[in-house]
Amino acid sequence: MIDVVASIDLAVPPREVWAVIKPPETATLLDPNLIRAFRVPGTPKGVGEMQGFIGHRDGREYAQLVEVVEEVAERWVLIRVVGGPDEAARTGYRLTAIPEGTRLEQLLSVTVPASQIKARNQIRQQYRAAAEAFLERVRVLVAPAGPSSGRHT
Repeated sequence: MIDVVASIDLAVPPREVWAVIKPPETATLLDPNLIRAFRVPGTPKGVGEMQGFIGHRDGREYAQLVEVVEEVAERWVLIRVVGGPDEAARTGYRLTAIPEGTRLEQLLSVTVPASQIKARNQIRQQYRAAAEAFLERVRVLVAPAGPSSGRHT
């Protein structure tokens, strides 16, 4: 199992960050591969909520379904991919109020197959780079007008 944590400090309150990262409809702004994202009708908001994503990767269309397994509104959400190849994989988002605004952390846990164990550090670096790219997109969307705000830690 690989655990990756990346964070960024943002100069806006947690509710503004939550409004960007939680609704599936904003996912198309956060992932350049996505063309459509939506809450699955008939699922509750919060724990048990399912979100659908349609996108293009490597020249092919794909669909993905995720489920919210834990949620504390405006503070924490943990999701899993439904039917994915790694049943233990999880992605979490933690929002912490800080004097300057919000610290947003993305936490990723993935299983590394035995055949790829030697590439563990490279895999970790790839996931960290992807997490940092996501956090940077969030920064761009929530940043107040003016000088750059947001610092990766």
